[in-house]
Amino acid sequence: MVTNYAFMCTSHQRDSAGAGTFTRGVAEQEADWKRATVLVVDDEPRIASLAGTYLKRLETEMTVVVETDSQDALARFEAADVDCVVSDYEMPVMDGLELLAAVRDGDPTTPFILFTACDDEGVARTARECGGAYLPKRGQAGGFDRLAERVESALSGRAE
Repeated sequence: MVTNYAFMCTSHQRDSAGAGTFTRGVAEQEADWKRATVLVVDDEPRIASLAGTYLKRLETEMTVVVETDSQDALARFEAADVDCVVSDYEMPVMDGLELLAAVRDGDPTTPFILFTACDDEGVARTARECGGAYLPKRGQAGGFDRLAERVESALSGRAE
C-alpha cells in the first residue's frame, strides 16, 4: 500500500532584482510521482529516433526507450515497467502484430499503437481486434504529430 504524504514546504526565492521572497505550498512525496515510460520499436533507427523526438516534445513527463529489434523490445517490455508501446508493423523476425500478441500475453491493458506505413485494412483490423490501435505513417509530418497526440491520450487514460 502506497501512502501519499503531503507536507508544507517553504522556499526562499529571488527575483531578477535580487529581492528575496518566501513562498509556501504543498509538496508531494517524490516517491509517489511516476514518470511514464514509452517503448518505441522500429527496425529503422532513423524512424525510431524521430518518433522518440516527437514524443519527448509532449508536456507529459515521460521516458522514451527506443529499440530497433522486436525481440529486444519484448525483453525490455517483460523486464521493465512500460506504460505504452509504439511499434512498426513490418520488421524482421517478429512483426508488429506478433509483438502486439506477445505484449497482450504479458499485460492486456498496456496501450499498444501500431504505427506503420503498411496501408492494409486487414492489418488495421487485426491490431484493433487484439486490443491495439492502428495509426498510419502518412500525412503532414509523416503522422508523427498524430502519434504524439495518440500516445498522450493513451497515457492520460482518455478514450480514443
